[in-house]
Amino acid sequence: MLLGTIAARSPQPWGFGLGAMTASIVWFASLGLAGRLLAPVFESERAWRVLDGLVGLTMFSLAGSLLLSVWG
Repeated sequence: MLLGTIAARSPQPWGFGLGAMTASIVWFASLGLAGRLLAPVFESERAWRVLDGLVGLTMFSLAGSLLLSVWG
């Protein structure tokens, strides 16, 4: 629904819509492939801890960036 609204305002709505659908298909297919390829890596608890640490670091840096943009 959101993409349809954005596409309607675009100079080429069909091109935008098809591009968005294609990007979505590629994105989810890539996630599935990456999951299959990385499954052996994430059998270890250490890999999950590293991933959790990276996600936490990303969240804190985004929160800090937002706070600085509001207060700065």
